[in-house]
Amino acid sequence: MAEVILMNKKALAYGILIGGVVGAATALLTAPLSGKELRNQVKDAKGEWIRIAQDIKEDAMEIKDSVTKLSIEGKEIIKELASDVKLAVEEWQRDIEPNKDAMREEMREIQHTIAQLEQKLQEEKTTVSSSK
Repeated sequence: MAEVILMNKKALAYGILIGGVVGAATALLTAPLSGKELRNQVKDAKGEWIRIAQDIKEDAMEIKDSVTKLSIEGKEIIKELASDVKLAVEEWQRDIEPNKDAMREEMREIQHTIAQLEQKLQEEKTTVSSSK
């Protein structure tokens, strides 16, 4: 989460920095100056532009490194989570195994009881039919 906030701050800084550069370039190029004055302004601003370009390059490298780090950490977290889920499912299956056997036995008993009831019902029907 902190990485995301850091990346958002950097994105904002890039936006402000790039906006400033574009604004400065627009102001220089649209100002009513003579050619000589314009060349002098561009020459004076050259060092600042180089510094800004270097800052942008450094920030871009930091963002790239942050994204790479997050990607690697994300993969590790997903692997750990998958492993934990697998272990939890295996443990759950072991825990319910005795219950499954008990339920199977109860189902057999219920089926046996139903079969006995059906047999008694059939016998009573036969007895009632014979007595008529």
